[in-house]
Amino acid sequence: MQDWYGLTDFEILSEMGRRLKTVRITKNLTQQDVAVISGLNRSTVRDMENGKPLNALSLIQVFRCLRLLPKLDDFLPEIENSPVIATQQMQRKRVKPSSKNKQDLRINKQ
Repeated sequence: MQDWYGLTDFEILSEMGRRLKTVRITKNLTQQDVAVISGLNRSTVRDMENGKPLNALSLIQVFRCLRLLPKLDDFLPEIENSPVIATQQMQRKRVKPSSKNKQDLRINKQ
């Protein structure tokens, strides 16, 4: 198991790229294959594998191409709301005051 907290952000990107490259090669795909299937440029796939910063959409497109989307459940598990969490969320709900209410607040403060 990787100690992710022991790595810098850029080391994490590098490790992610290395792992994506391994999956790609295991599936017998070239960078060009991934680029065509995902709709990305080959240079974007190369940069991703080399640990360059990337956007989330590109990552999703590569995950889709490599059939890794089910891994998102491990990455971001869906958490069921408990009654306690639901109550806390209801209590924290913010209401943005309208501009009229803001004027009323200013007048009341004076």
